[in-house]
Order: sequence, then structure tokens, then C-alpha cells
Amino acid sequence: MYTTRGAQLLTQLNFRQIFFKRKRFDRQTVMDSIDHLAKYLNTHIRSSSPFVLLTAYNHIKTLTAYYAILKTGRIPAIMDPGCRSIELTEIIEDIDPAAIIFINASEIGFHYDEELIFRNQKSVRIINADMQDVCTLAYTNAEDGFSKGAMLTEKNLLAEIHALITTNRLTDRSVTCALLPFSHLYGLVQGILVPTHAGCSGVIIELDILKINEIIQQIGQHQVTHLYTVPSLYYLFSKIPGIKSYVSDVQEFYSGGAQLTPFIFNSFYQKTDRKIREGYGLTEGSPGVALNYGEEDPVMNSIGKPLPGCEIKIFDDDSRECFPGNIGEICIKGDMVFKGYFHHDEATTAVLRNGWLHTGDYGRKDLQGNIYFCGLKKNMINVAGNNVYPKKLERMIRINKNVDDIKVYSEESVLQGQVVGARIRLKNASRSMEEELKKWCYDNINHILLPKIWLFE
Repeated sequence: MYTTRGAQLLTQLNFRQIFFKRKRFDRQTVMDSIDHLAKYLNTHIRSSSPFVLLTAYNHIKTLTAYYAILKTGRIPAIMDPGCRSIELTEIIEDIDPAAIIFINASEIGFHYDEELIFRNQKSVRIINADMQDVCTLAYTNAEDGFSKGAMLTEKNLLAEIHALITTNRLTDRSVTCALLPFSHLYGLVQGILVPTHAGCSGVIIELDILKINEIIQQIGQHQVTHLYTVPSLYYLFSKIPGIKSYVSDVQEFYSGGAQLTPFIFNSFYQKTDRKIREGYGLTEGSPGVALNYGEEDPVMNSIGKPLPGCEIKIFDDDSRECFPGNIGEICIKGDMVFKGYFHHDEATTAVLRNGWLHTGDYGRKDLQGNIYFCGLKKNMINVAGNNVYPKKLERMIRINKNVDDIKVYSEESVLQGQVVGARIRLKNASRSMEEELKKWCYDNINHILLPKIWLFE
């Protein structure tokens, strides 16, 4: 018996099969796994907390766990498997989860006694917000140094799923593959939610750029028809000998997470004769809100037009709509717009104003209604689709008692968009202390967030 939360997401599950690690999982096998885990969770959860924390690897078990959590009537809180002690502790303190699922990515099947931790706290955090329609929590927006849980409702996600199925022209013969981290909402939606509601097949591939040749071979082997990834991977694909034959079955190539540069677009086009369709979104938009879709060719440098059910306007600093060609803030209205940040009312009010989601991104429109991304208004660094907030990174590194001062900055990168740098002054400075700080950071902070450029003063 499904609970109210996520009921439509569960009852509308419709897919042919899922491929993972060269194994085929038919619909019945997947549904049985979801039911089994949901029953186990219901039997063992003792806490009244609505949250279950899930380390979202690109793995068949992430799909199983996500829907099993929903089936128990609880909210999956998506966590990056790369989170280290500092971030993990803060998330646990923030949501006080009833259980934590630490997926063992080296095994295909679940070992419940090893991968599930149940928390039996006698009292849980008091929640003032109405959470009944919330069915996913995804962390984002750390401009002030602290990540916030974006509350996505079933209405949000269903609007997103249906818009993508329609615009991507998915059928029961389609085979989708999202080479995106499932711990990000973009990857979760395109890698799990869309294929399991489109009546088609999905391919799940573990992300490891050191195995780029194996990844592209699987795309060819499974005859993927719709590919979703970030610009940097398209560039790496363009360097693979015989790439055109591997992607011969792909009907549509989609890019998001970071800006698609003409250099990468042309590098891929020259090797495959295929054009990449760029889109745009953010976690608070569930996440996709614009896309180059339809029969016509994608517009170079444009993130496309609003998805069905979504309205996008460009506003100036006085919340007046800009004329075509003028740059302002990209603002969004529609069913995809999230409910707000979990127990962060001020931050919610700051981004949801007069019915519009203020993205913190600059953009412009042309006379044809195409939208162009023009840079970040918010204080954030985008590294190949991974959002790094300088204040958050600075705050975490300052936890190390030998750090006297730190300033995080960015540098432009042709392939990754931006890379992170840090200027650091230590209290006790020496080459060995510098190396000791780097090691401490790698032990305690998600590697994705860490600087690629270390400058010690």
C-alpha cells in the first residue's frame, strides 16, 4: 500500500529494463527489489524522522533504494558518496535521518546488515514546515558557507519528468544513458526518474573517466539512443578513435551542468557529424528548465527555450523584465520550481519572490525567444558541472587549526569551465605543513570541492 508521499511517482513506474555492469534487470526483478527493501526499512526503522539519507552512487542499488524509501513514506535525502566527515556530520545534524544507506558500490546486490544504519534516537528535530508533499531532498546553495536541503515535491518532479519525456521524444524503444552523478538532481532525474517513467530502457554506468573507453563501448553495446552528460565528457569522447561508430545509434546528445563551449561543440561535431543539444537548470528547478529541443538544429551558444510548463523571464535589478538582448537575472515560474529550503526560511524568501525563482544566473533572450547563459550572479564556481561555493570551502578548510587565512578563487578552463584555486596562509608554515594540510583536506573534505591550484603565502 503506497503512502501519500510519492504515490504517483510509484504508481506511474513504467520501464522495460535496466542495464548495469553488463547485466540486464527486467521490470519485475527491479520492482521485487524495491518491495523487499521497502519492507525491510519499514520493519527496522524506529525513528519518526521523515528522512532517509542515501549515498547516491551511479548504481542499480541507488534506483532500488530511492523508490524503496518513497514506498515507506519517507523522503530520500540524496548525498554525494564523496562526502567526507565534515559534510556528512553537518548533513546528519541538519536532517536527523531515521536511517542511512551507505551503498557498497563494489557489489551488485544489497547486504542490508552492512549497508543500512538505523538511528534509534528518542527525540528528533522538530520540523515546522509542511513536508507531506516533499519527496526528495537535494543539497545545494552554500553561498553563505552552509549547504541547504532543497525540498522537491512530487508535483515538481512529475512536471520535470513529463516535460523531458515529451521534449526528448522518448518511446518504448528508446534507451537512455545519463553519464552524470546520481548524487546531483540532474543525474538522478535523467538517470533514474526519466527512464523508469518513459516506458523505455535505461543504462546505468559507473562514472570513471579513467575507463572512458569502457564507457563508450557500453554505450555502443546497449545501443543507447539518448545520451546525457557534461561538456567535458563530450570532449573526451571526441578523442576516442572510432567514436562515430560507437555512438551510431544515439539519436540525441544532450549537455548540461556546465556551459557548452563552441570549442567542445565543434570538437565533437567534427568527429561524429552530430550536434549536441544544450540545456540549463538548477536544483531548485527540479532541475531542467530550458533546452534546445524539437526538430530544428540547436542554436549555438544558447541554452534553448523553456521546457513545457515552465516560464522564463530575464529581470533587471528592479524586477522589471529586460528587453531582448539585454542582460539580467534568469527567473523561472512553473510547476518545476521547488518548495523551498528545509528550515531555511530566509534563504527561501530570498530566491522565491513574487512567484518567481531567482536563479542567481545572468542571461538574455533574443527576439526568437532563445535564452543565453551570461555568467554567474551568485558566488559560485562551476567545475565541469560540480558547484563549488567559495565560502563553504573556505569555512571547511579553516576548521584545520593551522590555517590562518584562506581565499578561494577560480580560473577559467577550456574543458572544465572553471577550476578552483586557493591562496592560503598557515600559522606554522613549511613545506611539510603544506603537504599535511593537503592530506587533511583530502581526508575530511569531498575531493570534488578541493582546489586544483594551491598557493601558500
